[in-house]
Amino acid sequence: MFAKSQAQSLLKSALSEIAQSDGIAATDRFSGLREVDAKVREVRMILEGVEGLPPSLLTNLSNDIDFQANSRRIRLEALANYIKSALKFLDTGAFEKPKKIIHAPPNFSQLTASVPGLREELEKRWRESQKCIHVEAYTSAVILMGSVLEGALLARAQLSVSSAYQAQRAPRDKTGKSLAIQDWTLSALIDVAVELGWVKSDRGKFSHALRESRNVVHPWQAVMIRAAFDQATCVTSWSVLEASVEDLLSSLP
Repeated sequence: MFAKSQAQSLLKSALSEIAQSDGIAATDRFSGLREVDAKVREVRMILEGVEGLPPSLLTNLSNDIDFQANSRRIRLEALANYIKSALKFLDTGAFEKPKKIIHAPPNFSQLTASVPGLREELEKRWRESQKCIHVEAYTSAVILMGSVLEGALLARAQLSVSSAYQAQRAPRDKTGKSLAIQDWTLSALIDVAVELGWVKSDRGKFSHALRESRNVVHPWQAVMIRAAFDQATCVTSWSVLEASVEDLLSSLP
């Protein structure tokens, strides 16, 4: 692959070779059609090795009947037009792919103070979920987002153990004894967080939606709900995660 600046330099150089300063085809620099065809192949290699060009440009170049004309001038003029078009697209960046930005995780330090190593793990998963989105591994991204939410909720509960155990939505066994917080399901963690005001109620509803999506970590669950995650799914899930974590951090004393 060529860097954008390198490709622009090579294309401008090729253009100066096939056209005079007044734009007229420099036919006198090519002794025959074979030399013109060699220049066409050279330009094609450059175009194939640079990002930021519309796919149709190469397709049109390949199918253009002007390159079959028994005329150096016609072929060179056609090639010059494709080079000019390519330079225009590269200059404007109209067809460049958006940069794949990885947003830094929030400061989990206070939230995870009671669980050594959890901050680093949450930060790693926060970044990895975004990387998965960028490579269109949407199922993996959603699963990771759900795991970050679960880890953050568990950490918040560990900071207010007494309140968490006394919550009405705290899970209990058949004898009425509260289960250890580390054994709570994500569903229970969300319900208790909403009850205690750590997460806003509307956020709790959306968090449950993320929880259900996260459950496709079990293949049978993915089949049952006919999961077909895409970019839109991840955008929604990411908004839920960001807002819920923000709530949790704001709830800290």
